[in-house]
Amino acid sequence: MLKIFKHIIIKTPYVLLGVFVFLISSCENDIQKVRELTAKQDSALIIAQKVEINYTTYGIKTVLMKTPELRKYSEKNEESYIEFPKGIKMYFYDKDGKVSSTLKANYSIYYEEEGRWIAKYDVEAINKKGERLNTEYLIWLRDKQTISSDQFVKITTNDGIIYGDNGFTSDQTFSNWEVINGRGTLNINSSDSIK
Repeated sequence: MLKIFKHIIIKTPYVLLGVFVFLISSCENDIQKVRELTAKQDSALIIAQKVEINYTTYGIKTVLMKTPELRKYSEKNEESYIEFPKGIKMYFYDKDGKVSSTLKANYSIYYEEEGRWIAKYDVEAINKKGERLNTEYLIWLRDKQTISSDQFVKITTNDGIIYGDNGFTSDQTFSNWEVINGRGTLNINSSDSIK
């Protein structure tokens, strides 16, 4: 019995050594990932805090964008982009200069050459009628003046809630929208009943 006990004691240091070597090698991979992420953060050409950007068409303000932080990147052989790691809030204006809708998201990225904004994480849009869109992913095409998503959306109106299992499309003011594969519940007043 004593020999078995000694045998176990002798093998245990080798097992511990093997576990230690494994942990060290896995730490090197994590350190490499951290270095890559840090290098990306350090490669930003511009970092700005508390930013407001006004977009105009023919001298008329069409969009106001606010963000706590933006980072502009211009990678070699890649399209330049602006990242909004702390989110955005956008105000869309009608031709009379009044806010017609708002959009907010916890993260956004803007591809300048394409004029394409991607908003992610707790995205919410509200239009002039008070209709509310909630989704986790939204695309705004600045030049086409459209917003859309190919992911699940929830639209809350005065008449009920509509779900779009495969997203939706709309103009940029979220005034004229259409859900894809929609379902939901609508409230109908008895005075509006079908005759």
